[in-house]
Amino acid sequence: MTAASSRLIGVWAASALAMAWVTPASAQAKRAELQGVWIVDGTKTENLKLTPAGAAARARYDHLHDDPAMRCIPATFKRVMHTPSPPIEVKLFGDRAEINYEFMDVHRRVPIKVGLAAKDAPYTVPQFPHLGRSVGRWDGDTLVVESTELKAGLLDSLGDPGLWQSDQMQTVERFVPNGNRMQVIVTMTDPVNFVEPVTTTFNYLKLPDGKLLTCDCVPAEAGYSRFNENAPRQPLPRRNGNP
Repeated sequence: MTAASSRLIGVWAASALAMAWVTPASAQAKRAELQGVWIVDGTKTENLKLTPAGAAARARYDHLHDDPAMRCIPATFKRVMHTPSPPIEVKLFGDRAEINYEFMDVHRRVPIKVGLAAKDAPYTVPQFPHLGRSVGRWDGDTLVVESTELKAGLLDSLGDPGLWQSDQMQTVERFVPNGNRMQVIVTMTDPVNFVEPVTTTFNYLKLPDGKLLTCDCVPAEAGYSRFNENAPRQPLPRRNGNP
């Protein structure tokens, strides 16, 4: 080996060592962008193709009777995130992510553990076990959260009103950092209600020095007492000016 070759190998080794140290730090810095308080800034749903059962369920939907938010219960995380004004908060720790939602005071704990399946994870919100079990992992700087054991019921009453889910629903959420912006891309697979997986993308803006307030929802304050079982059935809310 010539002296020149030896020097070249030495330079390459030094560069590789430097990259080994720099890359994890830069990845950690990018991941850290997810931390903070966020407010939703637009959503988009794609590939929404309902099965006959899903379409029939949507046609029967009545928002005064069917939305559990009227009883201070969050239907799903999709329903929670579609609430336009209450912010969400993301906190990252070595072994878990904490995702908190001002709406209904939902505090979510997602373990990040290699080899842990969602079905074996604890309930992500113990007081609301119908929200299922979740587990997280990192795909580069994107936090991926997989959820299962979701209870059958209403899926959404706001951005995509009248959608329902079965107990076969599986979801994958991708939290993508981009400075003071974040995307949460939710892919939902439910063969009972959807012909193919449906994706909803939530765009968020970071709120500098933002914090969550306490919701302290009780049924009377939610207005449910104004709507009893004899209330007239209501039509599905219009979407973008169309029936």
